Amino acid sequence: MDVAHLQVATVAHLRWKSKLADFFYGLENLTVADVPDHMSCDFGQWLYKSGLEEFAAYSEMGQVESLHKDFHAAIKRLVQMPEAERKSPAGKEALSKFKAQCDEFIRVMEQVESQAAKDSI
Repeated sequence: MDVAHLQVATVAHLRWKSKLADFFYGLENLTVADVPDHMSCDFGQWLYKSGLEEFAAYSEMGQVESLHKDFHAAIKRLVQMPEAERKSPAGKEALSKFKAQCDEFIRVMEQVESQAAKDSI
């Protein structure tokens, strides 16, 4: 079982967490066009081509799929948020919720990765 895709996805999604924080603080410019949907990003392509089948034995994969879809939707909502709203308490709360969502996605990914690594021994 190839856990490399899970590791690469973890790093890529952590980068999005950082990119979005930079965007909120005016250090990065992002548009909705910069945000791929959950099926066309590298992880999504792998997930729907072979990942869900390859890791079907892990019940968490349904959660991975759902969290990944929500992750992309949240990024798009936050990127579309007007600058004034991003700088408001509500905007900061939205960013905080996104970071927690990202952390949950990473936690579940690492759980699947850990289980798969043990199973391949």
